[in-house]
Parts: sequence; structure tokens; C-alpha cells
Amino acid sequence: MYAGETGLENLCLIVDRNYGQLDCTNRLILGLGDLKAKFEAFGWRVFEIDGRSYSQAYEAFDTFKNKVRDGRPTVIISNTTKGFGGFSNLTDSHKTNFSGKVFELEMEYQKKRLANRAQELTGFWSGLEGKEETAVKELGAFAAGMNLSVVPDAPDNSFRVTVTEPKVKTCKAAPRNKKLQYPRDMLPVLDKTKEYAASSIVTDVMKVFARDEKVVSIDSDLSSTSGLFDGISAVDKTRAVNVGIAEVNMMCMGEAYAAAGYNAWVSTFCPFFEWRALRRIAIGYQERLEAIESKAGWLSDGHRLDLTFLATAPNLETQTNGATHMGNDDITVFSGIAHLKIIDTSCPQQLMSIMEWIAEGNKGLVYLRIMRAKSKVLYSSDYTFEYGKGYYLSRYEGSKIAVITSGRGAHEALAAAEILKSEGVEVDIIDMPSADEAMFVELAGSGKSLLFAEQNNGYLYSEFQKTMFKNKVNFDLNKIFSINALDESGKAIFIHSGTYKQLAEHLGLSAKQLAGTVKKIITG
Repeated sequence: MYAGETGLENLCLIVDRNYGQLDCTNRLILGLGDLKAKFEAFGWRVFEIDGRSYSQAYEAFDTFKNKVRDGRPTVIISNTTKGFGGFSNLTDSHKTNFSGKVFELEMEYQKKRLANRAQELTGFWSGLEGKEETAVKELGAFAAGMNLSVVPDAPDNSFRVTVTEPKVKTCKAAPRNKKLQYPRDMLPVLDKTKEYAASSIVTDVMKVFARDEKVVSIDSDLSSTSGLFDGISAVDKTRAVNVGIAEVNMMCMGEAYAAAGYNAWVSTFCPFFEWRALRRIAIGYQERLEAIESKAGWLSDGHRLDLTFLATAPNLETQTNGATHMGNDDITVFSGIAHLKIIDTSCPQQLMSIMEWIAEGNKGLVYLRIMRAKSKVLYSSDYTFEYGKGYYLSRYEGSKIAVITSGRGAHEALAAAEILKSEGVEVDIIDMPSADEAMFVELAGSGKSLLFAEQNNGYLYSEFQKTMFKNKVNFDLNKIFSINALDESGKAIFIHSGTYKQLAEHLGLSAKQLAGTVKKIITG
């Protein structure tokens, strides 16, 4: 972050430099060097203080808040020692466990430190020269922050300092209205005779959404594949950020914006989202939910994290980029992340409706996979997305088989249905952008054969199995089939480089191959 960016003079960064780390707390394996010089090189105003000194900390904060600024952002480097103020040989570590006796000794020691602090402030106050009243107020306010009470002890201008009971100053956070305000009539109108790239839809919709200042986006290097940056920066470039090749930073920044009340979007290729960061964000999200639901919790309605992980190039969409960039395993991996809503889009109109659904607010953590290449419009303009719902793209009363799919697979399945229809075979095609448990149960009891055709490691197929066991549904295993990116033995593999056509045919997922598979299933 450079000092030349607008508005940064209101930014104050605090660096807790405790010269320790998790594995070895008495030295840093990766030295930080001269932090002061590094920040100054980037144009920051730097204050370096002893983090254990109240006066130095107070002076630094007071200077930032009340003194004249010069346009630069401020950083306060707080030099501390890990474990200072307690039994350093014990607390100079990570997640130390104290015995009851040690804890009692520690509390006794802390009480003595507090008493000594009171003693230091007690005594003769000299050089006031008629400013006693003002000085008492300033000293009293300063002492109150340390749970001390300062009372003048006339007539010798001394002060009596006593320890006070700390008062917990907490209250429930005010509710937030998370719904975005935007002119809906300015959203793009799609022509069903044309094809659209998902990134262009995102750009056009974000140009409308970004009129609400609560919208912000962070890309990591691959902004051209998401469309976020172009859309939001067209309205306000300060709310469209690109952090480069730093996906973890991107995810954490998105979380921070969401915690501050923004409708935050982050984006990169499907395989580049960092599992550990995603898991930690989800844990924090759960804690927020618990704080909202608890009667004694400090958060109120509207304080969920509205954070969308816009995952580009899913399924076979990366084409010639190959295994390292191919998102065939991401959703089966991320399905283990609690509170994450997974959505796989198949249509530009559907994508626009999903974005409007997110704009309603309080949708939480959304993992939204969008296609990279252009695609046909499958849904009409009155389509409304619902999370946890599948949609019939074709349905026949007498059909013997249903194909369940998502993403680009929906287009292949529809093309297969057209081939079969010309041959007198009717097949139901179901697009399931998010797992629909009620539909799974209904399909299992329909007596139809079910073919899960997915350009990934079988996310919907695995969700179907979970639903069956969870709800103790009896179904005919001989009528359940799957084609996906797993190998013939059902083991996970990575997809290699190739064109979309080559990859779809290699996996048996092209329209012609799907039509052939359906006929084999029907004829037994």
C-alpha cells in the first residue's frame, strides 16, 4: 500500500512486534529487519514505541488522532516482549496451560503490579501553577483507563489513587441493513439468441450494484476472468482492489470488508482458493452466528459476513491451462467447509439472478463457480434463483431416466436430449446449481434411472449419497449411474491439458456420448 493513495492519511496501522513466533519464541527464523526503514520507504509516517509504556502509546495515538496530518498513512510499531507482565518463562510460548497454583500466583502478581502502578501515581503534583483542576481531569481520565481512581488529597496538592472495579462496557451492536440498493431496471437484458461470457455479466451487474457504497471487490491477479474489477472500478476505483498473486491476503481482506458491513466479493481460479484460510474464515463466521443467536451475544441482525468467493474456470473451463488450473476437485474438497454455500452456474441469466440473490444480504459465505467461455442463455428473464433448488430444463411424464448436472454440463445434457428426442427417446434434464435434497429424495422414489453427469469429481453424486443415508431412503442402486472426472475405479485424478472438446470426449461427457450412455441405461 502506497502513501500516494487517496484517503490514507486516516489510516493507522499497529504492528505488534513481539520478536516471537509459534515454533521458536526466543528468535525469529525469518527476520523482519528494520521495519521503520521499510515503512518509511513506502511513504508511511512511522512512530516506534515501547509497547509496554502507557505514555508512549498514548502520545502516539494522540498525535495521530488530534495533531496535524501530512497526507501519509501512519504506522505505530509497538515493540514488546512475548509473555511480558507475567511468568515470561511460561507465557513465552503458544497456548500455555497454567496449573491452578501457578494461576493463583500470577493473579497475585498482577494485583501487586496494579498496586505499584497506583503508588507511582500517588504523590506530590508540582508545577501546576493554577492548572490543578485541568490536570486532575486529565490525570483522572488517563488513570480510569487503568481501572484507577485519582482523588485530590488537599491541602498539600497530593493525590490519593485507589484501585477500582473494572466496568464492562459492552452493548449489542446496532442492526445492519445488508440489502443493496440499486436501480434494478439498469441491469442487463439478455437475448436468448446470443451467447454471453460470465465475466461480462459480472461486469455489467457490478456496474449497477456498485452504486451502493457497500459493494467492494478484491481480485488476485486474475481479474480479467471474473469481471469484478472492471464493473466496480467503473463506479468507484477505490472499492476495486487487485492484490496480485496473494490469494490468502485477498481472502482475508474480503473477510475484513465483510466484517465491516460490506457486501464483499473476492475472486480467483477455483484451485487457487486457500483451504486453510477458507476454513478459518468459516470458523469466524460461525462464531458471529452464535453471537447473533445468543441472547447475551454482542452482535445483532445483519452482522453475518456477506462474502462471495467468485471461483472462475470451474469444471473443464480452463481448457489448455491444464491440471494446475482445472477446478474439477474444488467443490468436493470445499464441501467439508461448514457454512459454505456452493453454487455452480450454467447460464448467464441464472448467474444474474444469483447475484441479485446475494445482493439481498445476509447470504453468508458463498462459493460461486462461473464459466469462463461464452454460453447460451438457458433460462428466461423471469427466472428466480433459490439456493438448494434444482430446475428441470426438460421434463416428460413418461420418461424413464433423468440426467442431473450443473455448469457447462447442462448444455451438453440438453444437446444430448435433442439427439435422443430425434430418435424418439424422452429424457428429463435437471440443472442443479446447488444441491437440492428434497429433489434427491423425490427422484430416488420416482422409479426412474438417474444419471449424474458432472464435469468435476462428482459433487452432486456425492451429495445425493449423503442425502440418501441421512434420510434413510431406500432406493435401487442398479438405477443410479454417474459419469464424472473420477477414474474408472472411482478414484480422484487431475485433468490434463486439452481443448474443451477433447476433455469432454475423454471423460465421456460430450452430448453424443451422453446420448449413447442414456440409451444403454434404458435398454439395460
